[in-house]
Amino acid sequence: MFLDLSSYFNQANFRAGFSLGDFSYNSKNDRKQLAENLELKSENLVIPKQVHSHHVQICTTPGELADTDTVISHSTDIVLSIQVADCIPLFILDKNSKMFGLIHAGWRGTAKGIVGKTMSEFKRINEQTRDMIVLIGPSIKQCCFEIGPEVAKEFSKDFLIQGKGDRSFLDLQGVVKTQLLNAGINSENIIDLNECTCCQPDKYYSYRRDGKRAGRMIAVCGWV
Repeated sequence: MFLDLSSYFNQANFRAGFSLGDFSYNSKNDRKQLAENLELKSENLVIPKQVHSHHVQICTTPGELADTDTVISHSTDIVLSIQVADCIPLFILDKNSKMFGLIHAGWRGTAKGIVGKTMSEFKRINEQTRDMIVLIGPSIKQCCFEIGPEVAKEFSKDFLIQGKGDRSFLDLQGVVKTQLLNAGINSENIIDLNECTCCQPDKYYSYRRDGKRAGRMIAVCGWV
């Protein structure tokens, strides 16, 4: 029904979860249900309207947010959420300051630098990066992420495999990991679940596989 990712962060009272394809998908209630399953208070949810941007929002009160793809908080009274259906969900926890965040990292936001911008915001408040843990959730991987030349030109050839004609296959997780390392995150603190959403129709929704009829997975995290 959902992946309980809390143990990856090894921090008492921090909860993180990711819904699966058999989770009851409903845009009004799915986040509340997942939060409550994780023993988080659903009335404290932050719900951003995601637009594939590099916009970062510090969250101090619950509710809906316009046009943002990273949500960050240092409040134990806030529960963060995003939705994805192939894009990378990035869970972030700074064990020192207890700041936490979620990034919706599709190719557009990644090309615009949303990962580096988010890390800069964390470091602006807490200069140390040694206690930061980042988990890369289920997302479309290079095996399935075929792109055209207009997208390929946004990324280094180091992350591309040549396909047929002018097509390529993009390692978006590799791009994100490199950006995290460049931002000062220790490699041992970057956790990749190594799960491809497109490859596993019985487990995950996938926009690339199913098109507009695809559902969404929900990522939620916060403190109990």
